[in-house]
Amino acid sequence: MRWWLFVACFSSALGAAEPAAKEIRLYTEHLPPYSYLHGDTVDGINVELMRLLCQRAELSCRIELLPWRRAFDNAQQQPYSGVFSTSRTEERESLFQWVGPIASDWGYLFRLKGRSDVNPTNLEEAKAYRLAVARGDVYESYFKRHGFEYGVNMLDFTTKPEPVPLFLAKRVDLLVGSPRSVRSWLQQYGAPEDSAEALFKLRNVGDNYLALHPDFPAELTARLQQELELLRVQGVIQALIEQYTHQ
Repeated sequence: MRWWLFVACFSSALGAAEPAAKEIRLYTEHLPPYSYLHGDTVDGINVELMRLLCQRAELSCRIELLPWRRAFDNAQQQPYSGVFSTSRTEERESLFQWVGPIASDWGYLFRLKGRSDVNPTNLEEAKAYRLAVARGDVYESYFKRHGFEYGVNMLDFTTKPEPVPLFLAKRVDLLVGSPRSVRSWLQQYGAPEDSAEALFKLRNVGDNYLALHPDFPAELTARLQQELELLRVQGVIQALIEQYTHQ
């Protein structure tokens, strides 16, 4: 009787520990300075934050950089997976479990510095110009909801930084991104980081989160959220932001 009790308890303990023993795949996109390839290594503010979270939560995590649509789709299809940096919106709320907010900044519309011919003050006026967005990104649906259309005033790209050369050549009028991100994208293409100037803030887009599959173990989601809050209180997130934006 005692032997069977021991076996039952041991099996139960193994079952409870099983989720933490599985490798968790976390997908992200090319979005400097939050996530990008540095040589053969995925690096960036939120990449390093995810590594710290997994380490502190005692989870085995593998981080992969993919085009945004593939990253987003993979996280919806694989139970032990997630995607970051993901804007938490009403439309996406039921698709994932959420850990965050993680490092992010407010989004703006930008024009090339000195382009006085590009001067919208709101979204309605911005429809008169050529706007670049990344396919599958939250801003794609955001601008569509506000009446922007492909082939009229919106151009699609694989990644958010991809249109920067066209932006510098005045073939794209407007970029969308945060001040921190746009500075990083300009540097990536060898342009001065002040080459773009913000026009106006984009509201009601949502903070960035780690989005986990709906079937991801809830106890692990809670553990990650707890560790994230500790990192925030300890100043680690702000330190990572400063480290990667002053390199």
